Amino acid sequence: MTKSNKPMKVLGGLTIEEFFRDYWQKKPLFVKNAFQDFVDPMSPDEIAGLSCEEGVPSRFVFEERNWELKCGPFADKDFANLPEKKWVLLVNDVEKFMPQMRVLSDPFNFIPEWRMDDLQVSYAVDQGTVGAHWDDYDVFLIQGMGKKKWQISYDEVSENDFVTGLPIRLIEKFNVHEEWIVEPGDLLYLPPRIGHFGVAIGESMTWSVGFRAPKHREMIHDFVEDIIQFTGADERYSDADLLPREFSTELNDDDIDRVMKVIQEGLSNNRDLVADWFGRFMSECKEGQEPETLDEEFSTDEVQVLLEDGADIERVPTVSLYFRETVDEVVMYANGECFALDKKHTKLVQFLCENRQYSPGKMLQFMKDEVAAEFVVDLVNQGILAFFDGDDHDHECDGDCDHDH
Repeated sequence: MTKSNKPMKVLGGLTIEEFFRDYWQKKPLFVKNAFQDFVDPMSPDEIAGLSCEEGVPSRFVFEERNWELKCGPFADKDFANLPEKKWVLLVNDVEKFMPQMRVLSDPFNFIPEWRMDDLQVSYAVDQGTVGAHWDDYDVFLIQGMGKKKWQISYDEVSENDFVTGLPIRLIEKFNVHEEWIVEPGDLLYLPPRIGHFGVAIGESMTWSVGFRAPKHREMIHDFVEDIIQFTGADERYSDADLLPREFSTELNDDDIDRVMKVIQEGLSNNRDLVADWFGRFMSECKEGQEPETLDEEFSTDEVQVLLEDGADIERVPTVSLYFRETVDEVVMYANGECFALDKKHTKLVQFLCENRQYSPGKMLQFMKDEVAAEFVVDLVNQGILAFFDGDDHDHECDGDCDHDH
């Protein structure tokens, strides 16, 4: 039985093939007890502490303050004198700052990793909510501690449906067509543009695994900016096949056909060019999360000595790695760049992309090849791979961040 035909508990017994066919980007799926005996991997205080760190996207939403939106990073004083009800703390990109949290997104690795956006956690007190809204991306909602009531609307949505004058997007007329009370370990999958409304029943936490869908406008704009460098600076419109016409002021079909040919050949006629751009586009780190190159670079000998001593090496958490095979090469994309190697290095590239932590022994085996060794060292010096010292990060608040009201 192949992986795609194997029933999956996280999908309520559906196979991957059945889920893609019947639910993915089509309709919601609720799975009771998808994660048996689920225990939140972070406490509310740890989540609050993470929201206090520079660079971590975080925000409060207060319903009783006319849906006030307050963005982090926060300080201890922000957690003092909070209301007893109707507020939510949300933290995004959790897996990038606490890589061990990827254990929550790993069950969904049957979806292409380049679609993965982030792991978000929301902590809510009783009746806490971000209101009725819809999103432009797919999301798997895992219920942590407590309970939450989810209501779903199948009404068609548009940008004109939101309540005006508020800092967050709220659907003005939300008609409930289906609802569930979710408990720890329950899962709710929501496709894009499905209206949903979640309200905490008592203290509650929700883990959201979101999958990005780039806007066409963003993709086309970025591609055009990228592709312009491959267009000859002196190439110009030509019409050696020009025919007589009745009106000199007319833009006729022949003119437009020639222009279309220029655009089509310039933008989309080269599959490898599109693939190269797309790999770099999707691997770009979010603003402020780019890896830092080293002030003092490692030599190949220094890297090998560290690995021989058993030093742990891993991918920097904010970096995504993807690969593509062509006829002659294997290409790896990282942080908006591409690295092309001979196809004999395919296993090395696949190993780097498919894993996040790498055993020293396995890396040393690959580095017996001089080109592979230089490649690995280059990734270390660019801040894409790093040696890990094993110290745990403490994300708990230093002061009054207790959420038990």
